[in-house]
Amino acid sequence: MTPILWGRATSVNVQKVMWALQELQIPHQRLDAGGRYGWPAALAQLNPNRRVPVWQEDDLVLWESHAILRYLAGKRLGPDPLGDQWMEFTTSTLQPAFLGVFYQKVRFGPAERDPAVLAAHQADLEAALDAVDAHLRTAEWLGGSFSVADIAMGSMMYRYFDMEIPRGTRHGLAAWVERLKRRPAYRAVVETSYEELRAGA
Repeated sequence: MTPILWGRATSVNVQKVMWALQELQIPHQRLDAGGRYGWPAALAQLNPNRRVPVWQEDDLVLWESHAILRYLAGKRLGPDPLGDQWMEFTTSTLQPAFLGVFYQKVRFGPAERDPAVLAAHQADLEAALDAVDAHLRTAEWLGGSFSVADIAMGSMMYRYFDMEIPRGTRHGLAAWVERLKRRPAYRAVVETSYEELRAGA
């Protein structure tokens, strides 16, 4: 059976897996699901949480994007404890703040937005990125080399720099993003339109 990645290409979490699959050159099939594509009955049997991505490979079914990334990395790469630390930081600290800002600025219409909520998420996001920047001032990648940790966190960077929000100057972070941009899979998967996610689209 050819492995299947279930999930729409505009989901940041699906993009993480799409990017990793291209970097690792793992053959697969992607089927649109979630958002405007709905939730196929076949997928409901695989993940009752009704969230994408879902990875289906023979008898193995995995959901949660970072669990899938770790599995895929385990096929081709060695252990990377420092990178794994930053992937957990992405899960616990960076992505919740990023999504809070993204929803306030993109997914919600003007009537739904709350300036106080946006300000709180923005403060949390900037603090998280300060920590990332401090690390990247002296490191080329989040771990010992390019890894799924860079994919997990880097998948948000195009939208972060594309949104109309105030941003601090972070030379380490900026240099890292420029390195990501030189990777063909980043350009193909991450630097893509998310207009269908805007309120009213």
